[in-house]
Amino acid sequence: MKNKLFPIGIGGGLLVIILVYSFIRGPLTFLTLSNRFFLVGLPFLIIGILFWIFSSGFFDHFQHSMHQAFSRKQKKKSEFQSLSQVGQGRYSFWLIIAAILIAASIICALISMS
Repeated sequence: MKNKLFPIGIGGGLLVIILVYSFIRGPLTFLTLSNRFFLVGLPFLIIGILFWIFSSGFFDHFQHSMHQAFSRKQKKKSEFQSLSQVGQGRYSFWLIIAAILIAASIICALISMS
């Protein structure tokens, strides 16, 4: 439960920070809020999707082949960590924050259209 509350807290904190920033910068419209929520949420979405793809094991065979090709000249085989172990379980943190910000962006966009 603690693991799920941390990204929700960060997402909520970012919502508040963006609201305060937008209020200070000038006229507060739903369209500008939608744009700012989306632009802040997009990097979280990209990182989360990359970790999700890496944790699926899709690139493990390619990484293993490249590791063998570049380590043939070395007498001692070096250990390497596969990409599926790097992003294991970490992608949900990034995707929860992105979901909060992009959902707020969609809600603000829908309100601005009416």
